[in-house]
Amino acid sequence: MKDTNMPLLRRTCSTCCAFNPAPEGDDPGCLNLTSIIEQYRTPKEFHREPLPNDYCDSHQTHEEDSAEDAAIAVFWMTLGIEPRLGRSAD
Repeated sequence: MKDTNMPLLRRTCSTCCAFNPAPEGDDPGCLNLTSIIEQYRTPKEFHREPLPNDYCDSHQTHEEDSAEDAAIAVFWMTLGIEPRLGRSAD
């Protein structure tokens, strides 16, 4: 059976549930606290906040994040522990 959902062409920060497009004050650009490391032909590395077209191994779409939360809740319920509910889906 063919999946009717349109797959992401490229995983980027802009499609990640942890990306904060408008950080203010001390708010991070990435809620996973991922920083991008760049090297500019020197031995020094430059760390910066992620931009929308960057990507990392911690990327999760909103759907993947919701599925992970549901799996964690099922795990806690099998242990007889009521899962704590976080922010509801918008």
